[in-house]
Amino acid sequence: MARGKSPWGGGSGDEPGEEKSTDDANQADGAEPRNPWLSPDEVAPKPRRSASIEDILRQRPRVPGQLRSSWAGLLLFGLIGAWLVATSLHMLDRDQRGLVLTMGRFSHTIGPGVNLTLPWPLQSVVRRKALGDEMTMVPDKDGETLMPTRDGELIDVSFRIRWRVTDLQAFVFNLPEGEAALRRLGDAQVRAAVAELPFSAAYGSDKRGQLQLRAAERMQRVLDGWHSGVKIVSIELVRVGPPARLAETFQKIETARDNARRQRENDQAWRQQQLANARHEAAEFDRVYAQYKIAPAVIRQKMYYETMERILRNNTVVAGGNAAGTPQPPAPSAKPAEQ
Repeated sequence: MARGKSPWGGGSGDEPGEEKSTDDANQADGAEPRNPWLSPDEVAPKPRRSASIEDILRQRPRVPGQLRSSWAGLLLFGLIGAWLVATSLHMLDRDQRGLVLTMGRFSHTIGPGVNLTLPWPLQSVVRRKALGDEMTMVPDKDGETLMPTRDGELIDVSFRIRWRVTDLQAFVFNLPEGEAALRRLGDAQVRAAVAELPFSAAYGSDKRGQLQLRAAERMQRVLDGWHSGVKIVSIELVRVGPPARLAETFQKIETARDNARRQRENDQAWRQQQLANARHEAAEFDRVYAQYKIAPAVIRQKMYYETMERILRNNTVVAGGNAAGTPQPPAPSAKPAEQ
């Protein structure tokens, strides 16, 4: 019987044992064994093996896009943290108070120290100085503030308002413009008080206290009607003068007034001195006259000697002398005793 082709891929006349020997030779040469189920044109895939850590690190390098995404995440996390801290943590000074607003509505009041609230926009805090006096200048900038007086003249007035917040909630909600509203109200009330005085009284210093008190009382009545939570401590006039274009003329008037005042004071001093001298001489005359009534002859003789002594002491010429340089005779050594 003729030998056919072997199903194991061997040539004609080859035995299976011989094919096995050939595969063993291929394995001995380092070649991989051939898959018997594949056609001669197909190549068997290489077997898989587990990757080592070196292969993983070598095959997966860092990608710049991934690095940028990680930094963006850190930045976003930092911004969120800063937002939470800035809008939730509130530190108030000893003289400050804060109003907590929840979605725009008043919630409660916080005091000095560290306070924690919900982040914005859920809650917000309006802080304000609630202890001590505050000052507001009117006008807030350098310049003229001309106000009419009762007699139609113009006067330049600047003043200072001292005020204090007594109810923070009422101040924030009933007086939303705050200090600006106080400045406008103070200007209006001082103008009304100046309009009730003539120029001479407003310009002088005798009516300033009355003007300040009147303006402060009127301003406080208006603020109480507004329920503003503000107390006016005082209104102080800082500058009261004529308009700038008349400043030189008023300066001359002031100089003339100062000169007249000094002259009047000097006249009053001279009058008081002369009056004191006259009273002293009158008292001396009364004393001598009382002695004269007791002993008229003795007093007349005493007055004669005192008068002659005063005359001779003040003159260098003696009656009967023949030269201007004649020495003056000595005064009498003794006077007659008074009786």
